[in-house]
Amino acid sequence: MPDKRSPPWVLLSARILVAGYLGTVWEIGHWGPILSIFLIPLVFFGRGKRDRYGVALAYYLAGSHGLILGSASFFGPGHVPMGIALWLASSALLAAGWAFADRPWRVIAVLVVDALPPLGLFDWLSPLANAGVVFPALGVFGLLAWLLLIYVTLHGLSAYRDQHVFSASLDIIPVLLLASLAANMVPPRETRPAGWMGMDLHLGPITRNMMADMARTQEWISQTQAKAGHHRVVLLPETLLTWWAGNAAEVQSAVPMGQTWLVGASVPVGPALLADGIEEVRGGVVDGKEKVGRLLFVSPFPVPVSMWHPWYQGHGYVRADGVGYEASWWEPVRKVDGVRAWASICYDQLLPWVWSEAVVQDPQVVLLTNNEWWAEGTGIPEIQRATAWAWTRVIGSPVVEAENA
Repeated sequence: MPDKRSPPWVLLSARILVAGYLGTVWEIGHWGPILSIFLIPLVFFGRGKRDRYGVALAYYLAGSHGLILGSASFFGPGHVPMGIALWLASSALLAAGWAFADRPWRVIAVLVVDALPPLGLFDWLSPLANAGVVFPALGVFGLLAWLLLIYVTLHGLSAYRDQHVFSASLDIIPVLLLASLAANMVPPRETRPAGWMGMDLHLGPITRNMMADMARTQEWISQTQAKAGHHRVVLLPETLLTWWAGNAAEVQSAVPMGQTWLVGASVPVGPALLADGIEEVRGGVVDGKEKVGRLLFVSPFPVPVSMWHPWYQGHGYVRADGVGYEASWWEPVRKVDGVRAWASICYDQLLPWVWSEAVVQDPQVVLLTNNEWWAEGTGIPEIQRATAWAWTRVIGSPVVEAENA
């Protein structure tokens, strides 16, 4: 009988289109992590290295296109070429390992290698996030079970590779789709701690105008005082101010007795060096004296290029581009109001290796702080929310979130 299979270029084109679609749906609700698992069979059943690389590259290019507009918004319109370079380079590097993913163990290796530094420093869109969809609230065991599921499923289907390349990749989709969608019927395990709240603000960035920044600080302090009410713990967004002594004293004097504010701040930690952190400020007298804050959390990895840039020395605090941010690399769980809390600060919410730090520590509550003013209209905030949703499902802990738009 004649071979009725479609020409290879038709099958490759179809799989590239599907992979591109999987990348774009990260900007639509929770569909990104739910459907990301389908990238694996699309790549695995490729006809060769170029085939597999092309499919993976389409996925990452489609999903990370927001880097172009995001760079222009953050650095200015003249930095569009830099955004394009970051978009192309990061996509090309993340897709490279998938060219060799022709065995189940190699698929697992690519997922892990892409998730860990150095590639993990910009590993958006990782299918690892799907573990929270399929195995919610199981923590480390859920993540390991997900990897085992992928390995066993691909091993069982690999016999079809040489006979029905594209149809074999489709055979796995109904199984994975049912598993992913069924997991969404699992209700949240618990609610946030009583007396905790997250404070959303609409302040935009800090400016270079001292008087305007003083008024900005007074504005968010007043809004927080008005809305916090009788809550015991209030989470505020990322980098609301620089934690100079005067600013710290102003915030401390504003916190009501018996209340704790968790304030996102840029904290000076060295010459021309800041930490993207969260300061714990407790109202009133603590242990017999007034305290102006305790640096509770520090971002494991602030945004590369714009914040984290160890390749050159900073030259002072006057210009924002002259100051670098340190990377703490490890975010430990801290006790806040007797509750074991773990914080994910803005860019960290995109990175699987940072989320794995929370998975192994199993916190009672996850704190999410964001600055989204620079990424409006790029799709980046939507990807960030989808990623955080999936990983907090793995952990099974409630979330308190604060955002500055």
